[in-house]
Formats: sequence, C-alpha cells, structure tokens
Amino acid sequence: MKNLYNRATMARALTLDLDLQLRALLAARIAALVTADYDLTDWTEYLIVEPGDTEADIIRHVGFSPLVEPIDGARFGSAGFQPAWDWLGKHLGWYEMIVTFGSTFAYVLFIRDADGVDSELLLMCRHYAGRGQ
Repeated sequence: MKNLYNRATMARALTLDLDLQLRALLAARIAALVTADYDLTDWTEYLIVEPGDTEADIIRHVGFSPLVEPIDGARFGSAGFQPAWDWLGKHLGWYEMIVTFGSTFAYVLFIRDADGVDSELLLMCRHYAGRGQ
C-alpha cells in the first residue's frame, strides 16, 4: 500500500515503477491540485490499494473503511448500507474513490481491479462504480 500525503511523497510516487494507467491517473490528479487560484496539495491524500492490502491496512492509513457506513455502521451487503464516499469511478484496471471531509480535505483511494485485492472491496466497487451514487 502506498500512501501519498504531501508534496514529497507525491513527487516520489511518480518516479516509481508504477502501472502505466495508475501513473497517468496520479500525474493528472496531482497536477490538478494546483492552479493560479488554489493549492490543495496539503489538503489531499492518495492511497493506492494493491493485491495483498487489507481492509485493516486501509483503516490504519485513512482511519475508516469504505465498506462501512460511518454514521450507523452498516456494512456493504447489509440492509441500510449507503456509500459514504463522494465519487467512485472506474478506469482501466483501477477504481478511484474520493471521500471529502469538510470543504477542503479529501482522501482519494486508487483501488487495483485485480486478483489479490480484498474481494469484498472489489465487489462493492464493481457494484457502485459509475452509478452516480
């Protein structure tokens, strides 16, 4: 699991041997954080979820599980589950999940669509991606 939480970790990630689609997504998202009007670099963290990473790993890095609705604790697949993220999209081989907090801070999870990634997480992404929750 890779956690990009500041300028240095974001810049370093772009020098790593990454999947080409992920590299393109990261480069575009990181570049979009800074314009003439704003700089959201210090208000955005990226988490890259790959085969072998667990739900506990996600919780350790970002403090929540995307599989659990934070208000009532409903888990994906149970009655009453409502997605708590703001946007979930599908890219070639990757899901992109954006979770905002307040008016400025966001976590962006890039979840690899591959064997070895938490099966429940992938099932949830496949179910909701592109539905415009």
